[in-house]
Amino acid sequence: MTLETATALSSSEQKTARTGLIEAAADIVTEQGGPGGFVRDLFGRVTPEDLASYDAGTLADLAARARAFLAEPRRPGEPARLRLSEGALVRGGRAREMTILEVVNDNRPFLLDSTLAELTEQGLSPHLVAHPILGIERDGGGGLIRVVGETTADAQGSLARESFIHIHLDRLAAEAGERLLDALAAVYRDVALATDDHDAMLARVAELATDLGRAPTPMPESETEEARAFLEWLTEGQFLLLGMQQHGIDGEGHPLVEGSSLGVLRDPGATPLRRGRTPVDYTPEILAFLEEPQPLIITKASVKSRVHRSAFLDYVGVKLFSGLGKLSGEVRIVGLFTASAYTSPAREVPVLRRKVEAVVQRAGLDPTSHAGRSLLAVLESYPRDDLFQIDIERLYRFTLAIAALADRPRVRVLSRPDRFGRFVSLLVYVPKDRYDSAVRGRIGTYLAEAYGGRLSAAHPDYPEGSLARIHYIIGLSDTGSPEQDPATLEAGITALVRTWGDALREALAEAHGGDQARMLAARYGDAFSAAYRDNFQPEVAVADVAILERLGDSQPRAVQLGRRQSDSAAQVRLKVFSRGAAIALSDRVPGLENLGFRVINERTYRVVPTGVEDGARIWLHDMLIERATGVAIDLDALERPLETAMLAIADGTAESDGYNRLVLEAALPWREAALLRALGRYLRQLRIRYGQDYLAGTLSRHAGITRDIVALFRARFDPALLGDRAAREAGIRAGIETALAEVTSLDDDRILRRFVNLVEAAVRTNFFPSGADGHPRETISFKFACARVTAMPLPRPLFEIFVYAPRVEGVHLRFGYVARGGLRWSDRPEDFRTEILGLVKAQQVKNAVIVPVGAKGGFFPKRLPPASDRTAWMQEGTESYRIFIRTL
Repeated sequence: MTLETATALSSSEQKTARTGLIEAAADIVTEQGGPGGFVRDLFGRVTPEDLASYDAGTLADLAARARAFLAEPRRPGEPARLRLSEGALVRGGRAREMTILEVVNDNRPFLLDSTLAELTEQGLSPHLVAHPILGIERDGGGGLIRVVGETTADAQGSLARESFIHIHLDRLAAEAGERLLDALAAVYRDVALATDDHDAMLARVAELATDLGRAPTPMPESETEEARAFLEWLTEGQFLLLGMQQHGIDGEGHPLVEGSSLGVLRDPGATPLRRGRTPVDYTPEILAFLEEPQPLIITKASVKSRVHRSAFLDYVGVKLFSGLGKLSGEVRIVGLFTASAYTSPAREVPVLRRKVEAVVQRAGLDPTSHAGRSLLAVLESYPRDDLFQIDIERLYRFTLAIAALADRPRVRVLSRPDRFGRFVSLLVYVPKDRYDSAVRGRIGTYLAEAYGGRLSAAHPDYPEGSLARIHYIIGLSDTGSPEQDPATLEAGITALVRTWGDALREALAEAHGGDQARMLAARYGDAFSAAYRDNFQPEVAVADVAILERLGDSQPRAVQLGRRQSDSAAQVRLKVFSRGAAIALSDRVPGLENLGFRVINERTYRVVPTGVEDGARIWLHDMLIERATGVAIDLDALERPLETAMLAIADGTAESDGYNRLVLEAALPWREAALLRALGRYLRQLRIRYGQDYLAGTLSRHAGITRDIVALFRARFDPALLGDRAAREAGIRAGIETALAEVTSLDDDRILRRFVNLVEAAVRTNFFPSGADGHPRETISFKFACARVTAMPLPRPLFEIFVYAPRVEGVHLRFGYVARGGLRWSDRPEDFRTEILGLVKAQQVKNAVIVPVGAKGGFFPKRLPPASDRTAWMQEGTESYRIFIRTL
């Protein structure tokens, strides 16, 4: 049966399956001549789901090895015997390398929980835990005679009890194994010391309670009575006694009273008080306490308990007085407060109840009022360890500060230095919606650095309200640390818990202020994905929000170019904002490559403003692009032209091909690149032998001449230019000739001259006037005096109009000032002019007498949908015809 199968079963079914598995393993052991009953004793109480991943053969082998270890000679009262063994255990149907921890010990309380606490302390997680209490009979030399289960042993009553711990761990390295064995040996030594002396310690505490106040003391009787009640309370199951010792006062010394050490303090190396790593017996701070009129001190020891649970020992110091009322010594008690000590109402616990009463009286609040009940609730929920140790003055201030958080939640730090200078206890309140384990770790690290100490503990709590509370203990070095300014700590923690959304709201407030900032913060505070927040600072998001706000149905896309300090001079960052739908990478990359870039990497982020419909969601494509030539990019000069070109390509106003590279390489606006594209398309209709990519590449390679060609066109036709056009044109033309003289490629020279020739052959254009909407016209058209056009196929018209648009291209050939003829819808994209010219020739032959000279035109729709959609196909063709006619 597999683990997955076992966990799918009900509890009763799991127990049945466990019983069957154990019985099968017992049968195997019996068949091999061994005691099959030991399998039941060892694994009978293991959690079913932990056992289910093993097969019967593996359990049988484990039981046989365990019993052999148990049979090794051991006398009662000897230290625990430990063994680590390695093996490939079959779990979940396959062999896994495991380490098996086995411990034989006299049966004592706290053995298993102390073992598991040490494993946790060392970062180890057990896969299986078995802990049978066995009835053992051994001979005089410690050899095993027989072993029975706990139930049988209870029935017989005469057998000694031994604890057998059997735990499976992930494979341990040799060094880790030795470290674990050493630590567990110390654990079992402390368990033995604490349990052996438990009754003696309990009696000693009861004796202290009885004797307290019998002799005259300088302390008020009320203090003595409360201390006596506290000691009696300790003996009622509220405190796990682990160690005691008595120190006397001999002049200025404080010697240990011989024979007074009990429990774990019997260990000569045990020192409950340390400062950093230095053992402390009596410091000036402790001596000051001994002079105070208080019979008890309740604090934390400097070392952790190895018994029951891994936590810093609780320390109770009880003053002793001579018959003359003079301080004569101190009894130190170390142990752990039990669970009931933490859950009992503070108003019922000696010592604590007096603190609660003092705070309530000083606050002057009616306990039955809302404010009074709130104050009591704060005191009841106050960390119990701190409540034992804190003085009333500080507790009063802290309690009022905590109660005030209900009305005005905010980050708050309440620090209490240990009176012996060993640690600082801090209560930190942060908003629950900002708190997680990562925040807890960051705050702990920050506090440890602030105090120059180390993070010893962090205990989170989630009281009612919007704030979480974390109780930090920062251990200090031997030299201690001055108390830190709470305001400074709060400012530092505020920065740590400030979310990215908080920072965005602050940045928006600085950028906009007032209602506009609040509106944008409400809309975009939670709009950006976690990936975006990881990669962009809130200040960057403010700029992105400004772009996002411009998007709408009429403008669904936007682009932005920028550069980071880590980017090379040939690289830029491109952000593409798309409303409603993402843009596939396969649609973005070709357009960028046609602009002269190559894409290095890209990331896509989803932006969902609050309260928007699905159609208004936005995708942000962040791309690192690099100039294909590797030449540095003057972003200040090219940013705006490139962004405008990208938007024109995105909305279909500009075509995506090699001519767009002129924006980057020749620093031309996209509209002027479209002008040269239109001339190049016309050259193709004139049957030039070079393809469009080669024509565009030639213009890019000779960027200076290309700019001059555009300048020549402007000198001839730009209506905004004033002055002597002929002189301007002549100067530009002369510069072009000078530059052409430096062109070494014959093909490049021919191509460039053909472009110059078309500019000079043109007599009219619609390039400069804007459309009715104020934007550039949809089309670019030229009227050529055909006699001036180089290498035009015969017969040459008198005039020819070429119409270019992303949706349609067309020509109209006129062979006289007065001529007539029809228009044709062509399906020949590369040579529709040749088709029209053929019709002209036929017209001239057939109608030579009737129409000596005629006219013919044709157009080619470039964005026709599939012919299967006849209606859409006809609509696009008709609109292309209209565009062509309007332009003519």
